[in-house]
Amino acid sequence: MSISPVKPALEGLRILDLSQVAAGPYATMFLGFMGAEVIKIESLSRMDINRGKARPGPDDLRVYPNGDPGERPWNRTAHHIHRNINKRSLTIDLATDRGKELFLELVKVCDVLVENYRGSVMGRLGLGYDVVSSLNPQIIYLKISSQGASGPEANYGSLGSTLEQTGGLASITGYEDGSPLLTNLVYPDPVVGILSFGALMTALRSRLKTGKGCLVDLSQREVTTMLLGESILDFSVTGRIAGTMENLHRDMSPHGVYPCLEEDTWVAIAVASEEEWRGLCLVLNKPELSSDSRFCDSESRHSNRNELDKIIALWTRKQDHYQAMHRLQDHGVPSAPVLNGTEVITDPHLESRGFWDVVNHPEIGPYKQVTTPWLLSKSRRGIPEPAPDLGEHNHQILSELLGLSESEIADLITNGITGDIPTA
Repeated sequence: MSISPVKPALEGLRILDLSQVAAGPYATMFLGFMGAEVIKIESLSRMDINRGKARPGPDDLRVYPNGDPGERPWNRTAHHIHRNINKRSLTIDLATDRGKELFLELVKVCDVLVENYRGSVMGRLGLGYDVVSSLNPQIIYLKISSQGASGPEANYGSLGSTLEQTGGLASITGYEDGSPLLTNLVYPDPVVGILSFGALMTALRSRLKTGKGCLVDLSQREVTTMLLGESILDFSVTGRIAGTMENLHRDMSPHGVYPCLEEDTWVAIAVASEEEWRGLCLVLNKPELSSDSRFCDSESRHSNRNELDKIIALWTRKQDHYQAMHRLQDHGVPSAPVLNGTEVITDPHLESRGFWDVVNHPEIGPYKQVTTPWLLSKSRRGIPEPAPDLGEHNHQILSELLGLSESEIADLITNGITGDIPTA
């Protein structure tokens, strides 16, 4: 008897992806990694900003491989290549009646719809949840929005940098008496993407029990505020407003980043228990510190943290940052080297975990791509497919899924409803 090969967990699930920028594309990227078929709906006149400009200028800040935009720069930006792996691209002009008809036909054969437009956009197009669910009662409609689908600010827009402010995250980052600091990683967006994956799994589980889809209303602002955790609870109970803490911790000491042997190399150390503190004292070859009155308990260490940090730095300055981490971890002390981009992508632990996929992109050749931060013992990830060119799968989707003839597809191209060259 032959044994069927292990399949990706979400094989057979079809996603209609209208999302742009970061949060939505991250969510659908994870779905694609797990084997779902992701159809990215794109516009020729208003491309996803991940693709950059059709005609980038000399000072364009987008990241192009080797700094070369090439002849079709909209297919070469790092943001697009990273966030849209394992997807198929279909261009449709949703402002036209024919474009809407095609879109609604796709709705009938899809399991999930993902969009992250401003609150009223899909409704104005006549493509909101009420319309979509009436055609396909089993569809799960994930609406990712800045402020949520209800409330006085429901139609406001945002980016990760503004969400860090309105969500409260920026109030606890940076240095005392300094300006609020941005993470410069649009931090809320990938967090929202990961959480969206979980929300969709919950909705899919519910559909298995009820046979019905639903609207998932996900607020990026609310996700960002959730990250404040205990600071929100503290304010609610005591009225205290959390301030900035630099690299320090409100309770734990030592807790920070310490300089190492080579220039601009560092190791992070975080001690949360007495056992970890004793382990650190042994690594420092100063067991007497564990009974020193200045450092004998967490409160004392916190009060004398500046003096303690100087002692630790005397040791770390003589250590390689990787070696320091290994020695500390061998003694039960939570620690990690501060890795730069090159070190992250060549890290032996990540390599051993199979965290990287090598993807062969037709425009730029082979490159390393992150995968999912989880492994399933009974299924595998999907085979990685490079991010699609704009409209790369127009013919395939329109003919195979919607049954359009060659002449019908040609008419769509002639009328500018679909195509593969941006118009703006």
